Amino acid sequence: MINSNARRRPAPAVLTAPRAEWLVRVGVAVWFFFLASFSVNQIMATGAATLDLLGWARLISSISLVSFFLMIAWLTLVRPRPVAQAPGGFARIAAVLGTWLFMLATPFLTRRADLGAGMLLLSASLILVGDILAVLILRKLGRSFSIMAEARKLVTHGPYSVVRHPLYAAEQLAILGALIQFASVEAVILVAVQFSFQLIRMRNEEAVLMRSFPEYADYMLRTPRLIPGIW
Repeated sequence: MINSNARRRPAPAVLTAPRAEWLVRVGVAVWFFFLASFSVNQIMATGAATLDLLGWARLISSISLVSFFLMIAWLTLVRPRPVAQAPGGFARIAAVLGTWLFMLATPFLTRRADLGAGMLLLSASLILVGDILAVLILRKLGRSFSIMAEARKLVTHGPYSVVRHPLYAAEQLAILGALIQFASVEAVILVAVQFSFQLIRMRNEEAVLMRSFPEYADYMLRTPRLIPGIW
């Protein structure tokens, strides 16, 4: 006969929310460290002595991209837990696709072989400026950085006093530069879809910040979303 007063065996331990979040952080950091190492290998394979102006622009852009990836990896590990985040899986999907859709699809696109030196230099310049701005803006954003629509600390100074989403503006500038190298209907449609997800990401982020920081409403009224003085 089973003693009803006997202690029940404890249930198997489950993965707690903080531990699960930490594992996700490590996974994201490892991914960005991998991207940085891949870019470093490309840089090391470049012969700097034979580079022309276009080659130097691409090289500096690659170095800026490595810095950007390393900063994301580090900030992902050291940033505090969010005080709020956009609910639902679609918000996360929109954030990922708004960030990575075009980059993930570029191996399946064909680069234009008929672009002149001027267009290639314009492309490299836009990518270079976008990457450098992204690094500088990410430094200002610091531990408030997140790929997902989350709230940690409200940042309204520096580039965030010019537009509400300067990091996304820098990313789109670099994507526009990359688009020039493909210049096809498929590439334009892909960038349009990517930007549509980026807009959803912005609105989700703004909604989260509105709920978390009452002063964000006044900040929205005086600061354009993406383009200074226009929108």
